[in-house]
Amino acid sequence: MKKIFFGILNFIKKNKWWTVLIVVVVIILCVLIFSGKKSTVADSVSVARHNIVEVVSSTGNVKPLSDLNLSFETGGQVSHVYVSVGDKVYQGQYLASLSNADLVAAVEQAKAGLKIAEANLSSLQNGATPEQIAINQSQVDKARNDLADAKNTLINSIKDAYNKSDDAIRNYVDLMFTNPRSMSPSLQFQTDFQLQNDIVSERANVENILTTWSASILDLTMNSNIDEAVLLSNNYLSAIQLLLQNLALAVNKLMQNSSISQTAITLWRTNVSTSRSSMALVINNLSTTDNQYQSAISALNIANSQLTLTKTGATADQLQAQEATVEQAQASVDAAQARLNKSIITSPINGVITNIVAKVGETIQAGMSALSVISYGQYEVESYISEADIAKIKIGDIATTTLDAYGSGTFFETSVIKIDPAETVIENVPTYKVTLKFASSSDERIKSGMTANLDILTGQKDNVLAVPTRSVYSVDILKYVKLLSGDDLKTITETKVEAGMRGVDGYVEIISGLKEGDKILASPNL
Repeated sequence: MKKIFFGILNFIKKNKWWTVLIVVVVIILCVLIFSGKKSTVADSVSVARHNIVEVVSSTGNVKPLSDLNLSFETGGQVSHVYVSVGDKVYQGQYLASLSNADLVAAVEQAKAGLKIAEANLSSLQNGATPEQIAINQSQVDKARNDLADAKNTLINSIKDAYNKSDDAIRNYVDLMFTNPRSMSPSLQFQTDFQLQNDIVSERANVENILTTWSASILDLTMNSNIDEAVLLSNNYLSAIQLLLQNLALAVNKLMQNSSISQTAITLWRTNVSTSRSSMALVINNLSTTDNQYQSAISALNIANSQLTLTKTGATADQLQAQEATVEQAQASVDAAQARLNKSIITSPINGVITNIVAKVGETIQAGMSALSVISYGQYEVESYISEADIAKIKIGDIATTTLDAYGSGTFFETSVIKIDPAETVIENVPTYKVTLKFASSSDERIKSGMTANLDILTGQKDNVLAVPTRSVYSVDILKYVKLLSGDDLKTITETKVEAGMRGVDGYVEIISGLKEGDKILASPNL
C-alpha cells in the first residue's frame, strides 16, 4: 500500500498540469451528472376525460326462492306418500295424506245436506207437490236412521276409549307400580320428589276414573245422554294423558343402576310410548265420531224443518229462514272440507322435493315436519356486503355473476332485489345482506348451494375528468394531488381536489380542483 501511495504522490509532483486537468474533468462530470438528475422531469399523467364504471365485488351463495318444511295440521297415521325425493311438483299437488276415510265421508255427508237444503229451498220457492212431500219425508226417515247409526257408533267409540284406556293403564303402566289399584300406589323407582308425588296421586285418581267409567259404560244405551257421556269421556282421557305424560318424563330420566336393570327401563319406556300412542288414536277417533253425530243431528233438524215447510207452504219469513239453512249447510261443507284438508299436505309452490320424513303406516304428530320442498327454477344469491360498500348499492342494480361450478368464463345476469336494513355481524365486522335474483328463472345449470362471484354495477359516468387513483392522496379527510406547472413542469404544487366515483379500471373522477390537460405527478411519492 505504501508503495502505491508514494507512487501516486510522485506522479502528481512530476505531472502537475495533468493532475489539474484530470481533477477539472472529474468535477465537470459530477456537475453534469447531478444537475442532470435534478433536471429530469418526474413521471406525470394528464388530466383527461374517461368513462368511469363503479363496481362492488363480492361472493355469495345460491339459495332457493322458497325453502319450506311442510307438516300436517292434525295428527294421525300416514296412509299415502305420493312423491319421492327429487320429484318435481306443482302448486296444489297432493304430497302426502293421513288415514281420513271418516273425514271424506263427513264431507260427502255435508254436501248431501247442502243439496237437501238447496232442494228444499227450491221446493218452497216453487210450491210443494205430493211427490215433494214424500221425498222430504223419506229424507227425514233417512236422517233419523243416520242419526241412530251415528249415535250407536259414538257409543261404541266411548266403550272402545274405555277399553283401550283400561288396557294402557292396567296392562302396561301398572308394571311400573306396586299396589297400582289401591289408594296408595307406589312407583318401583325413584325420580324427582314433586314428579313422583304427582304420578302417585294421578295413578290413584285414574283408578277411580276407570272404576267410575266402567260403571257408566254398562248403563250407556241409545236412550242415554250421549253428550254428557262424551264430555265425561274427554275429561277422563285428559287425566289419563296427564299421567302418561308425567310417566314419560320420569322413565326418560332413568339410568341403569344396582336396583334397576336396563331391560326394565327399556320395557317401561316402550310401555309408556305405546300407551301414549294408543290414547292419541282414541282421542282422535272419539272426536271424529262425535263430529259425525253432531252433523247427523243437524241433518235431521234440517230434514224435519224442510218437511214442515213443504207441508205448510212457505211465507217470506220461511223462505228467508230456508236461505239461512242453505248458508248453514254450505258452512258445514266448508268446515268438513277444512277438517279433511288438515289431513292432506299439498305443495304450496312449484318446486322439488328435498326430504321426506313421513313414512306410510307411521303415526305422526301435528306440526311435525313431514316433507321439505324448495322452489324449482327460482333461485336467489345471498351476499354479505361490508359497510364501506353498502351505501353504493341500491335496489335494481345489475350484477355480472359467475358460479364456481362453471368457471369464470360463464356469466349469469342477476339484479339486486333486497337490502337488509339491519346489520349482520360476521367475525366482529358489521355487514349487510344483499339478495339478488337471476334474470333467467329456467336455467337448469343453477343449483342451490353453489358459490357465486358477483360484480355489482353500482354507478357509471361517461366523459368525466379523471386521474389514476394512485395519484390522489389524503390528508385528514381532504384529497390532494401534486400539480406540475411551469414551462419545464418542474414546479410542484400540492393542490386540493374533490374526488367522485372510483372506477373499476383504477381511475377516479375529479369533480373540482383540476382542468382537462393539467399535468400531475403519477404518484405523490415521486
